[in-house]
Amino acid sequence: MRQGEPGEGEGYSGRGARRRFIVASVVSCVAVAVAVTHVLAPDLKIDNVTVALLIVAVVPWLRDLLNSIELPGGVRLEFKEAVEQRIEAAERIADAALVGSGDDGPETDDPTALADVRRLAAEYLGVRRSMASGSTRTQRMSGIFARLVRATQRLADPDLDGWLASPDGGLRLAAYARLYAVPVPDALTLLADAVVREPLAFNQYWGIRALDKVVDAVGVEDVPPGVVRRLEDCRPRGSDRVALLRRLITKLHGLR
Repeated sequence: MRQGEPGEGEGYSGRGARRRFIVASVVSCVAVAVAVTHVLAPDLKIDNVTVALLIVAVVPWLRDLLNSIELPGGVRLEFKEAVEQRIEAAERIADAALVGSGDDGPETDDPTALADVRRLAAEYLGVRRSMASGSTRTQRMSGIFARLVRATQRLADPDLDGWLASPDGGLRLAAYARLYAVPVPDALTLLADAVVREPLAFNQYWGIRALDKVVDAVGVEDVPPGVVRRLEDCRPRGSDRVALLRRLITKLHGLR
């Protein structure tokens, strides 16, 4: 499975790719054997207990091929280790951009900062349009996000309200980058609304990360109940985003 935006999978490389090939071959052979058995003995009855045991036996092997499995009836199995590894890797990239930037926001504007932010926002959208979803595109976009973290800190008073409400996905990402670097308590409600509505997977991932930092700045006990309900009703599709949002909601309920 190729690696896409956060929550969309992992890439193949080295020994891991060979192991996945072996596992895929074994699973395919088992599937063919089951199909042949069905053709040769169509009257053979397999009860639910046997099916359940077969699933239990196969799932540990499938974790090398998949991040999650959707079973009949809407049951979804997610492999937590893969999700956590991707979340930690993305966090390291963004936090590296914060090194040496200090804890407080800037006091004066850098005259070139706004132009740099707009250029990076446009570059991000260009990468999304021109590159196929996969690990290479994700790395490029992650690098742009890290540069946005730095560039937005050079603005004394960025238009966060306008960026969060903008139809421009690059400017929304700039808002998430700024709030990730400099959490502003007053932005909580607008940020939560933007995250819930966010249509871009990469944007929503970093929006949730920024929201987690803003919640810490506000104080869990002071987060309005309406914001909590909005987040509880949010249904992101990517496993990484689901994991981050669950973690944030658990934090919000922990001190309530």
